[in-house]
Amino acid sequence: MIQTYQQKIFRILISVITFLLVLLQSSCHPLKPFSDVEIADAAKLIKSRQNSADFVILDVRTPEEFATGFIAGAINLDFKSAEFSGKADELDKTKSYLVYCRSGGRSAKAMTMMKEKGFKRVYNLRGGIIEWNAQKQPVQGQKE
Repeated sequence: MIQTYQQKIFRILISVITFLLVLLQSSCHPLKPFSDVEIADAAKLIKSRQNSADFVILDVRTPEEFATGFIAGAINLDFKSAEFSGKADELDKTKSYLVYCRSGGRSAKAMTMMKEKGFKRVYNLRGGIIEWNAQKQPVQGQKE
């Protein structure tokens, strides 16, 4: 009888530990929505999601800045433009967005604005295209 009681306690303890481990593992998402991401993490995100229709790279620099070089696949939506807010409203709020600018300031503001507009997942590239270039990540449209 004592052994049976100990076995029941052991089974309950194992069940609780298993439940807690599953709960902990499911809550550990590598990127939290509306967070800054480092260059290495952004590069991994781009590589893993590059062919996904639910992932958008959004360059919020001016068209002139965009013309100097951009991350492959990026679309340009100028944060400084009077039309930014309205054009952002036209974007699919259920998709995931990696937003970047020159150094990370405008894209951080864009991420905040997008959160307020009801977007679900927006990541800000910490350091912007300057840091992206400094870490020798690939850029398209860049003039030599």
